[in-house]
This record gives sequence, C-alpha cells and structure tokens, in this order.
Amino acid sequence: MTAPPSFRFPVNGEVAVFRGERYRARGAAGLWPCVELLPGPGRPAPEGIAPRETADGTVGYPVAPERLDAWEAVHWTFRWHGELFKCTRATTSTYSGDYLGSDERFAKEHLKRRVIGYRGVFPREEVTELKLHREDLFQPLHALVRRLDEVDHFRPKTYAVHHGRTYPAATETDASGLIALTTGDDRPEGLTVDPEDPSGERFLAAPEQLDAWYRTHWTFCWENGPFDAVGTVDGRVKGVYTGGSWGFANYMDLTHEPIPGAYTRYTVTVDLDGVTDLEQQRTDLLTSP
Repeated sequence: MTAPPSFRFPVNGEVAVFRGERYRARGAAGLWPCVELLPGPGRPAPEGIAPRETADGTVGYPVAPERLDAWEAVHWTFRWHGELFKCTRATTSTYSGDYLGSDERFAKEHLKRRVIGYRGVFPREEVTELKLHREDLFQPLHALVRRLDEVDHFRPKTYAVHHGRTYPAATETDASGLIALTTGDDRPEGLTVDPEDPSGERFLAAPEQLDAWYRTHWTFCWENGPFDAVGTVDGRVKGVYTGGSWGFANYMDLTHEPIPGAYTRYTVTVDLDGVTDLEQQRTDLLTSP
C-alpha cells in the first residue's frame, strides 16, 4: 500500500507540474487564468518566476497555464472496518478522515461528531484500500478560456453593418448625428474619416448609410434573479441585477455599487456553472426611438 507523500502529493488540494516538478497550487486571485505555485518548506522557489504576496500575506509564484505541464485537484480515500473515508491528514503513524458512508450506528459508535458528518483518526496498520483520486483542472480551464474568448468575456458590444461588412461601432451618435465605426485597415467607400481619430481607423456614417446598427449583450439568471452580464472577473461572469426586489439584493448579499450622478446598482460575480438561462440579446439601434 502506498502512503501519501508528505508534500510532493498533498493529502488533498491542488497540484501543478512546472518543468517536471510538482508544487502545491491555487488559482492566482486577480491574475486569472494564472496558477500560483506554492513551494513547501525547504523547497527552492521555481526558477525564473517572480514571487507575489497575496492579501492574506502568503507568497505564491504565478505561472500562465500554457507554461504548466499539468494542474489537478487531488485527494485520497481509504477504508477502515470496511467503511469509506476521505483522508484529511496523514502522519507517520495515523490517517485522519471524514466519513463518507451512511451507517449512522457505526458512526456514533466509532467516530467523533462534527458540525456536519463524522470524522476519525486511525492507526495506519488498520487502514485498507488507500487510493489516490485526481481531477484534471487543466483542460476545463482551457475550455473556459476559449468559451470566454468566443463571447468576448460577455461584455456588451455595438456593431454597424456597411455594405455587408460588420464593424465595431459607437453606441450613440455624435453631436452631428453620425455614428463612429472602427474599421482597422479597411477604408469603407462613401464614409468620412473621423477627424478626431489620429489613427485614421475610425470612420463616420449617417444612420441611413448603414444596413444595420445594433447592440448585443448577455443576460442570465442566478438564484432565480435576472442579471445583465457586464464582463468577467477572474474567469467568473459579472452581472448587474435587473430585478426590482430590494429584498433579493439584500438577502443574496449582492454588491452595492454606487454610480456617480446615476442610479445605484447591485452586482454579483459568479462561476459560469452557477448561472442559468445565459442568452445573448440584440437591440436594433436603427429602429430604436
């Protein structure tokens, strides 16, 4: 039977492989999608990676995911007297674990009660079927990055179509009633270069010169409340609450964001897996009053 190593494979948590070396790891808060390497006591820092102190005072070494060989969540399980446990600690003589079974009589007789569930500490020689479980975090991360990129991180966007070609556009007309289009290297025929744009990549169009002019944004529901998506933060979607219930905003502890000179808005930032009814909306600006 193989015992959990003391630090190269933690009893539970995240592990990243960088240049063939394994490190404890975690998502780098504020630097998503980077992964932070956490060398154990006595281990050298990863070469060529600058340290970063986080808000809780700990130091990690952030690495872009494409530089990692692997990133995964690991945990161990074992059996004691035939019952299944999740390992929470390993010493030279004992294993500690949270009970995963459902035999209430067994638990009350042999284990210590926790706030939720039961736990126990057992001599190593009494433990059987010690098993390592791995969950790949690498591929789901890449899949999420691609998903966010495909929808431009769920930010609202405005577009205009001129002679069949679509360009990023201003959401409102300027003082002359013209709409600014960002065209890049393209030079749309019949449009005027924006004199205030030194790059020469922005042109001005009258509404009647356009085939279409529209705004797109995303909406979703979280905990049955409606939200407009306004972007992402560390790989999580951020939304502005569009419902009318102050009770919901208060009970769900939404973030209060005062807007100078405007209304107060309530926001939430949640994992994509936690939202429902995620849909793209389109508003036609040519026909809007």
